[in-house]
Amino acid sequence: MEKRTSRTAKAIRPAACTECQRRKQKCSREWPCNHCRMRRISHLCRFVPKKTGRVSYGVGDRESPSRNRQDVDEDSAQADSPGISAVAGEGDLRVLGYLPDSQSLHVAGMYADTSSTSDDWHDALSAEMESALRTLPPKPYIDTLVQNFLNDANYHYYCLYPPTFSDGYSRWWEVRTSGGSVSPEFTCLVLRVCACSLQFLKTEERKRLELELGERVQTISERYHRVARQLSHSIPTGKGGLTQVQQLFLTAFWYKNDAMFIESWHTLAAAIHEAQEIGLHKSSSKVPMTEFEREMRRRVWCLLYSWDWQMSTLLSRPLIMNSNCCSIEIPSMRLETSGADSDLPSPIAHIVLECQLGQALCKMPGLAGGTLSSSHADAIQYETEKWFSSFPPAFDIAAPDKRFDEEHPYVALQRYHLHISGYMIMLTPIKWSLTKNLKSASPDERNTQERAISYSLKLMDASEGLFKCIFPDTPNFHFVVFMIFDAAAFLCSAIIHDKSRSLFHRDKVIESIGSAINMMEWLARFTKLASTCNVVLRRLVMKLPLSSHEEKTFRSSSTTDSKSQIKSLQSPPNLSMTSSSGEDAGDPVGEFPYFDIDQMPTPDMADFGDLVNFDFGDLGRIWDWESLNLGL
Repeated sequence: MEKRTSRTAKAIRPAACTECQRRKQKCSREWPCNHCRMRRISHLCRFVPKKTGRVSYGVGDRESPSRNRQDVDEDSAQADSPGISAVAGEGDLRVLGYLPDSQSLHVAGMYADTSSTSDDWHDALSAEMESALRTLPPKPYIDTLVQNFLNDANYHYYCLYPPTFSDGYSRWWEVRTSGGSVSPEFTCLVLRVCACSLQFLKTEERKRLELELGERVQTISERYHRVARQLSHSIPTGKGGLTQVQQLFLTAFWYKNDAMFIESWHTLAAAIHEAQEIGLHKSSSKVPMTEFEREMRRRVWCLLYSWDWQMSTLLSRPLIMNSNCCSIEIPSMRLETSGADSDLPSPIAHIVLECQLGQALCKMPGLAGGTLSSSHADAIQYETEKWFSSFPPAFDIAAPDKRFDEEHPYVALQRYHLHISGYMIMLTPIKWSLTKNLKSASPDERNTQERAISYSLKLMDASEGLFKCIFPDTPNFHFVVFMIFDAAAFLCSAIIHDKSRSLFHRDKVIESIGSAINMMEWLARFTKLASTCNVVLRRLVMKLPLSSHEEKTFRSSSTTDSKSQIKSLQSPPNLSMTSSSGEDAGDPVGEFPYFDIDQMPTPDMADFGDLVNFDFGDLGRIWDWESLNLGL
């Protein structure tokens, strides 16, 4: 009986990615490879393994092995022969949801939608789609808004990867102009991008659009948001792919920029649930997909997780995600890196760092509910300081490397954002110590108050740095507005309760309050939330028991001279997150605010006690003035 040998040929990783093979270059054989990173086409870098199978041949058959090698070579040639275009392939766009649903939006395998994909639900969207397409302005205006979003607003959280989104946007216009049926989920995403972009327009661009379109940018943004919401509600759950998750996140982003924090939190929950429907909460390590597809899924899920624990902490709400039932895989962050700027942080590095802090905190017993109690203060301090020590040089907490700030302004913005997040987390469980007179308190309580004051002062410094990054172009970035106000309000409470005038760093506290008044006075010219915060903060300042020397210190730090304020801004007034160049936006003094003058809160509070009956508006939904323990 003839003996036969059987073996299973293993898949062999190719010696080069498809792009390097096409260009006949030596590849570093890592994802993304050196050449793809240098050419900024990391999303096209992929390794296609040679097709192999079980090989069985007789001992004396010398032709079988050669035939097998020939078959493998032919299979490999078939896999590598098609030319790779300079744009993302259809596989990339499918997993990102940038192609119509009929072309499959889901990743094959265990996450695949086993139901047949038809255009029936697309047909049912005709009324909503017609409304959406009528609402959008002509192409030159959409191009302007899309580019503004990618150059500025996107760098706050980097929810869209610009190369693939830009390619999908181009294809969307091609289909639309040729009379084809465009993807409703991508149309919804374009509306969201335009709505958010209008919140981040530079002064001159805002004035130009309002003049040409005949409406205020806030009105236009609200209309885009409203139409996108109607279209989004018509898309069946789990049918919109990653695009649907991204546009829902941008909805939460839009709400947050409009100081509607509760609505933002609820929309975030919808985005998380949509992400779970397409399997983002499960490990993708064993799912057949490209590394780029896997990276995109990890990025979106990491962003949602980061927002979840921060929003829940800010609003004292329970976490939406159950980390015990979810797989949170950290993105590689190698897509944007290159050999020349290897130390330049990825635009998504700050989100990854915040995700890592959230993971560390959620492992602590009792923190899953989103409430940071005083019993966790020491453990939170330990984890946060350890987190600070993990920062790359550009984000360092003590002596950051600022050599990238001018050419890549997003680095400075994200640095201050990280610092604020860390100090806020450490301050929250011990903030109560700033609302009590601890003259006769125990040493531990006084030590707790000193820590709270130190965190508050550092939080104010970081908030001032972020203020200088965004002002005057993005005064409606309400994260910095609320951080400045909240820290200053509790420092006012500490001064009011300091009957013995022995408060730790009392002079620095007074100076910090004056600086907060100065910043809030400027921000109050542009947003309703800042205007409300300014009124409340000034009422608190009226209550401060200051000596004549302290009053001079306060006044010197709270000057409201317009020219000195503009000159004190260290960042260029026309800041783009991708370039430091730009025309001078001019002096913002005298510019009309983003809302009508008659909408600005103008309460008549002749006395501090009138705060009891004051309408706090949106601020009252996220901040309780009674927490200051002022006895009103």
